[in-house]
Amino acid sequence: MNDDRLAEFMQFSRKYRHKFRRIAKATRNECDHDDVQSEAWILAECWEQAGSPIDFDNPEDIDRLFSFLYNKLVKHVEKNVRHAVRLDHYSYGDGSESEAHPLMNKLAASETFQPLQRLLMLESVSDQPREPEPHESRAGAYLALLQHHRNKMRPVADQLLISLSYCYYRFNEALEMARSQCDLPDTIGKLNPAFSPGPWRSFRLPRRGQPPCLTASGTQIELSLPPVSSHPSSGGTLS
Repeated sequence: MNDDRLAEFMQFSRKYRHKFRRIAKATRNECDHDDVQSEAWILAECWEQAGSPIDFDNPEDIDRLFSFLYNKLVKHVEKNVRHAVRLDHYSYGDGSESEAHPLMNKLAASETFQPLQRLLMLESVSDQPREPEPHESRAGAYLALLQHHRNKMRPVADQLLISLSYCYYRFNEALEMARSQCDLPDTIGKLNPAFSPGPWRSFRLPRRGQPPCLTASGTQIELSLPPVSSHPSSGGTLS
């Protein structure tokens, strides 16, 4: 505002001094006359910057200004601050000013609760990664089998119907895969806890010079493959 505008506001404030004092009294002495006058000055400046300046000689603009001042300093404060319930002092009923509000009994912790000890305990506990489920990855399946067989690889190989060396090979392969890629999320949900990894075939192929493995039915299986020979008409070899 320029000097002429300031002079108009000062003349307006002297003319309506009684209204400023009335609003200050309604705030229960939280604001005095000068505070209300300063709020009116700020409000007039904001309205002028917004493109709707106040005409201090227009009764409608004056009523609008005091209405905004009353709503801001009295009604808004009474609704949000002045009539709020203080939890540290209870002044209702037979309670004294120094008595705590009954809600404090529900918000307060027990007498034996020690916040510092609780924080130290939470800081000392390290977050352990969640163990994968057997169905999430091959590494999780091997982990479940090793835990079931007390970290012995021979029973794991026997359960999977593979040799011990091949079981170590597949285990190291699954371990390297688990190190280099993230686990797939379980989008189906928790499966049956009785789920147990098993072999992908119903028999084990024996090596030459070793006794064949028995199948579940008790029969022996021996596979003999014919030698690879070339076909004279094809001009190549079959592999």
